[in-house]
Order: sequence, then C-alpha cells, then structure tokens
Amino acid sequence: MGFKISMISIKEPATKISDTVLLQNLGFPDFSLVADTSFDESMYPRDNSINIGTFNKCLIICDDYQLTDSLETSNNPENLSDYEKMLTQIYPDSEILTVACLSGVNYHMYSLVKNGEKIRFKRISHGTPLIQFGKPIEEEVKVYSYSKIIEGQRRFRSTYKEDEIYDNTEDQMMEDFTFGVAKRHLGVMISTSEDDILLNTTLKKYSHKKVDQHKSQKEKSSTSASWFSRLFKKEKS
Repeated sequence: MGFKISMISIKEPATKISDTVLLQNLGFPDFSLVADTSFDESMYPRDNSINIGTFNKCLIICDDYQLTDSLETSNNPENLSDYEKMLTQIYPDSEILTVACLSGVNYHMYSLVKNGEKIRFKRISHGTPLIQFGKPIEEEVKVYSYSKIIEGQRRFRSTYKEDEIYDNTEDQMMEDFTFGVAKRHLGVMISTSEDDILLNTTLKKYSHKKVDQHKSQKEKSSTSASWFSRLFKKEKS
C-alpha cells in the first residue's frame, strides 16, 4: 500500500460561499452532506465523494480524482482546466494549487494557478516523459538541488541520506516533490512528524446521499484507522 492523494487548495480565499454553492459550480449539484470525516480519510476516500474543509487559512477540496483527473489527461499543460477556470472566477485573488499522486506508478502532478494564469504545471510517472509548463517554484528548486545531469539524464540522490549516490530518476522523487509542493499551502509536510494536526482536521463529506451514505458508514465501521495512519504509524512512533 502506498500514497494515493488528490487535493485542491485555495490559499486565503476572500470570497465566502457555502459548500453547496461551491459544489454546484464545480459540477456536483446533487451532492449532499453525508458526514464529517478527516483529512486523513479524505485524501483517498474511494467513494466518489467531495470533501471540503479548511487548514492553515486555505480552503481544502479532496475530490477523489474526480476533478484532478482532467489535468492527468490534458495535453496542454499551459491551459486551465474547467474546474481551475471556475475556481478562478470564484476566488480571483487567490492562489489555486492542485496536487495528486499515485505511488504504484510514481505518478505525481501539480498545477499552480494565480490571477487566472497557469504559473506552473508538472506531470510525470514511471515510464512516461515529463510534461511541464512554467519555471520550477521554490518548493521544487529545493528538491532539484539534490540532482545532477549524468550522461544526459537527470539523476537524484536521496534527500535524507548523506551519500552522493545519484541513482533515482525524477519520478522516484514523488514524495519529495508532491508533499513539498503541498506544503506551500498546508504549511506542513505530509508523512512527517509535522502532519498530525493536519491528518486529524475535520472535513465535510459530500456525495450522492442515498447511494454513498451507507457505503461510507460501512467502511467507517469496518476500519478502525485509515489507510494512511496504518501505513505510517509505526514509522512515526
């Protein structure tokens, strides 16, 4: 089991609208409040829900890949997706950050929008070429500082070991890039000792109420701890 995360963050949103109106604008007019959940559970809920909350003065939307998938399949990284256009209309002065990853194939993607323009986009996975737009942002530059070009290929050394062995490809640096960029808004690094408060932050789960509420409650009752907590509990202790 590994990382599976899909998240959209709006930094310090000035516009105040209800979750219901936000969902309508994002294309989910028939979604209703199902239950309270946690950020930990919302990163990969596997129930086609939209989970909304706030952390570090940011509006957080965990979408179960229902929105971010459009960026995964786009061949024009400089263009805004439909949901990025809508969020820009609602929050014109806010920075909008999308982060997604899937560790099984080292897939990671992030997109940064500000003032209605795409500032940065990057998408890569094992066996597929890097697709990007814009200059690397500050959080990426830190990770790139652990790399060098060897025989025409960029290779990375470990960010937590002292050795000088450059044996990692860029897709293998998924955690460093994904969680480092996410920290830009969250203020903490996921999967480290910093993230306890974040993982326990309450979000509102919205979904097709009649269809998904039973599933949500069944999964909750059969699972004493989320996949993410179970995965890293031993490492943090």
